[in-house]
Amino acid sequence: FAPMAASTTAKRLLRNLLCKIQRHPRRFGTLAAVTSGGLLFCKGILANAKLETKAVGKETKIANWSNTHSVTGMLYQPETLEELETLMQMCHENNVKLRPVGAGISPNGIGFSSKGMVNLSKMNNLISIDAGKMQVTVQAGMRVSELVDALQSHGLTLPNYASIKEQEIGGFVQAGAHGTGALIPPLDDTVVSMKIVTPARGTLNVSRESHPHLLDALKVGLGAFGVVAEVTIQCVKRHNLEEHTFTATRKQIVENHEKWLRDNKHIRYMWIPYTDTVVVVTNNPTPKPRNLDDSEEDEDADGERLRPFRNLLVSSLKKISVEQREKLGMDFDLIDSLNFAECRDWLLKFAALDTNHVKGINKAEASFWRNSEGKAVGDSSEMLQFECGGEQLVYEVAFPTGTLDNLQPAVERKGRTVEARTQDVAFVLDILDEVERRGFPAPAPIEQRWTRASKSRMSPAASPNLKDVFSWVGVVMYLPVKDSKTRNAITSSFKEYAKVVREVGSALPSDIYPHWGKIEMPKAQKELENDRKWLAKRYPVDLFTALRKDLDPKNILGNELVDAAFPRDD
Repeated sequence: FAPMAASTTAKRLLRNLLCKIQRHPRRFGTLAAVTSGGLLFCKGILANAKLETKAVGKETKIANWSNTHSVTGMLYQPETLEELETLMQMCHENNVKLRPVGAGISPNGIGFSSKGMVNLSKMNNLISIDAGKMQVTVQAGMRVSELVDALQSHGLTLPNYASIKEQEIGGFVQAGAHGTGALIPPLDDTVVSMKIVTPARGTLNVSRESHPHLLDALKVGLGAFGVVAEVTIQCVKRHNLEEHTFTATRKQIVENHEKWLRDNKHIRYMWIPYTDTVVVVTNNPTPKPRNLDDSEEDEDADGERLRPFRNLLVSSLKKISVEQREKLGMDFDLIDSLNFAECRDWLLKFAALDTNHVKGINKAEASFWRNSEGKAVGDSSEMLQFECGGEQLVYEVAFPTGTLDNLQPAVERKGRTVEARTQDVAFVLDILDEVERRGFPAPAPIEQRWTRASKSRMSPAASPNLKDVFSWVGVVMYLPVKDSKTRNAITSSFKEYAKVVREVGSALPSDIYPHWGKIEMPKAQKELENDRKWLAKRYPVDLFTALRKDLDPKNILGNELVDAAFPRDD
């Protein structure tokens, strides 16, 4: 192909041939298979690019963290902004899919596409730090953990963190990640400017100063407008947090919630189904020095906290044969080496859908947390992370719950076992009532967090009133085994769990809306149409679609999930 590139006629013929191969791969058989790997290599020549080897995609299999979604497709990994821009131009001109994918952590695989993906993990540099403004500019392929390390020597940190730090910054912003704190917005709202490479409009530099409304429209863009290449984030001074972990009853949560939400910078609840135990974790700024290492329990104390789990494991193992133990990869000798999350995973291997068995596990978990009350001090980036457990299915939703000064009162619900004062707490109590009434095998926890409203138009926490507080509630079921039959059964059961959440949420004046990394669009046409109407009540769909058509007229950035949620008529 290289000698041919000098000829304009040859370029035209080659371009036509490649387009035909792409559109009708079955007609070209082996040629199509051979050409697919070098497709953009050829197009790089056609565009007189200097990317001949670096732009070649590699067929790659990607799976999300819980192995609930996977995809095999061409993956491109540019190393510079110029390479990304040329890659985008070539894909746009030749109608080749180029779906942005970050670390691939999202439970729903929102970045996946079998038709072509681009990942910026090789564009992960720190570009600049403005110490005066406390702002950092980074390439979007940098992971949150890498950014934390880079900021430490400058005495800076991010205002908040999600439960983990392995996301790439681009995906962090585009999917709308969040932490917890009623006065702290989701992390997308800490972005003050970004550079986004679009198919039709090239590279756009959008900032709070130059294009505030456009920035708010593009920030939580689901990867549908372009590939975010660089991001400038508003930071805060590095600080320590003192974490306090304790348990409360459901009634105590009702009585104290408004005060606790006001008094604590960061707070989250972990409700344990089929028990009267709620784990409360608060984090507040402190001048105290880090003592995480000092606060670690010795083995005897840790063993005592885990004793209910381990006793349940021993009794459960005794009920099955040696062959079954080997199949499950479990042995008596390994029990004392397991941590809290591993104990739960092992116990769920026996019967994840047996409600009585799950009740026993939840009871053991409640005992574990009651014996784990205490305080610890560490860097904010350490303290705001937490153990999420093993492979799992997650459904998380957000809804407005008033302001700190005036939380919305609970909607009335017949048969509520614990009377609630505020809408956010009542929502979880109603889920628990419904789960326990149906005898559903719901493991712990039901997690609840809060954020301030976001200016990002597509954020589940979007609101023009930045005093608004949003509650985020997530339910979970674990996938402790690799057996596909069992995993499918758990997945089917989890869909029913998500329906319970939707049913309870539909009674709220605002309804509820899922985290973009955790939404699943239905396959059945009628259900799909209903979900589209549901989303259209919350989000500026006309604006979202108009921007997509302008920035990506050929829809090379879309994938099955985004196109299902927001179909295009072009």
